[in-house]
Amino acid sequence: MKAPHPDTYQFLEALKVLNTKEWMDANRKWYQDIRQGLIDYAGQIQETFAEVYPMTMMDPKKYLARINNNRRFHPDKPPYKTNFALMVKRRGPGYGDFYLHIEPGNLFIGTGLYHPAKEHLLALRDLIDVRGDELKAIEEDPQFKKVYGAFRGDKLQRNPKGFELDHPHIELLKHKDLLIMKQLDEQAIFTAKGLEELKEAFAAAIPFMDFIDDAISQA
Repeated sequence: MKAPHPDTYQFLEALKVLNTKEWMDANRKWYQDIRQGLIDYAGQIQETFAEVYPMTMMDPKKYLARINNNRRFHPDKPPYKTNFALMVKRRGPGYGDFYLHIEPGNLFIGTGLYHPAKEHLLALRDLIDVRGDELKAIEEDPQFKKVYGAFRGDKLQRNPKGFELDHPHIELLKHKDLLIMKQLDEQAIFTAKGLEELKEAFAAAIPFMDFIDDAISQA
């Protein structure tokens, strides 16, 4: 398999300590080599996921998030992020993605709605209102539980506007974010076994991602 550059974690550890434009400029070749390794890896993830879902095949470059921090409204942020992020889209732009967060000591996958736009959150609640039993069944599926455990995300303390506290799916309706996440072994992830674990996690997430995409499409 095409694994990312072996220095990926070492680069991020160095960047965390020496997070300046001057350091990045001096290590630009190192960064470009690691970036290309991650793009190649994203392409392999896409091909592996296509074994369990008819993926919309995209240029793997589009899956790798920019490493530059947006400092327009937060000028105190360091110039660069100290993690890499791969956002694999199975249906192309406009739908949810399967997120891989690469950071020393904090490697995880996740998907769902995180700090969603108001229209997406309202559409999700409308969908839960009529199809909450389906979403609950997804959470209770044995394979889903094995991989992800349970839904995550910030929740309201009270019932959201338009829904009563005795609604049968009130706990799902309280979600302000609706996410699933799984921590990964950072040493195993870049091996064939790790790629297989990613595929298993992706397959377990498909019904949940379908539900989220249905909400997004109705917003």
